Amino acid sequence: MVKIGGAPNINPELSSIDTGANVDDGKKPESGPMSEEIEVGQGTKKPELSPKEQIENLESMINTRQQRIANLTESVEATRTELDEERKKLGLPSKEEEPPYVLSDKKELEKLKSEQEVAEKQKEDLENQQEKERLIQEEKEKILQEKLDELFKEFEEFDSRDLESIFKGGKTRKGKNVESSSMGELDPETAKSLARAFGEGIKLLPKILEMLPDLLKKFDEELTKEATERVEKRLREEKLTEEQKKEEGESKKPESEEKSETPGNEIPSSEAGQGPSVAESVSAEIPKV
Repeated sequence: MVKIGGAPNINPELSSIDTGANVDDGKKPESGPMSEEIEVGQGTKKPELSPKEQIENLESMINTRQQRIANLTESVEATRTELDEERKKLGLPSKEEEPPYVLSDKKELEKLKSEQEVAEKQKEDLENQQEKERLIQEEKEKILQEKLDELFKEFEEFDSRDLESIFKGGKTRKGKNVESSSMGELDPETAKSLARAFGEGIKLLPKILEMLPDLLKKFDEELTKEATERVEKRLREEKLTEEQKKEEGESKKPESEEKSETPGNEIPSSEAGQGPSVAESVSAEIPKV
């Protein structure tokens, strides 16, 4: 028979927040991105985790908490059922209020769920940021390709002697740097390499980056600014479109669906509450002393 009072916590091992390491086994956690300590005064610094590593750590934390929430929920329900069965055997009605140790576990359960929500939100934010950075990188390459296309059109209009001079030394025959409407002033080395790529018919960015691997870095600040503006604008438009579709879907809700939400077989209020409750029935069967 279950003891009604003074029972220990059902799952005492769940009372501490999981940190990815077992704090009760007396062992020092293995070294790794999450376990490296900052040595104060020794100049050593904890390495920053990449977004991917942060997401992996959060996923591990979420999975662990999900299991603990499931175990604790099952344990609370099992204890409540057992208590009800014991009270039934004694001829006592079920109690509405929870025993202290069940309440304690329920509070722990609420705490775990709250921490789970925070971890899931952090994971979602990191994934969104990672996706945004990926989109910006793709947009940077797209913009640079557009600029190169414009530059190659300009090369087609160059005087043959100027173009030959750029092939050889990266400057026009007058000794001036190449001025492009799409890419601005080009240093001689970059102009020469791009002119050679043009002469060899290499016009796609991946192949050009094999010849000039630092080309993206040369224009990084300008490309990043323009790419970020484009991506943020596109994301805003996509969000707005989704919200509009959602609003349109709600406004076109079928009348039959609205009617189905109204209960058709409600019990008349005069009949509601008639007859003794389960607790009253059980209570009536208990002989008075």
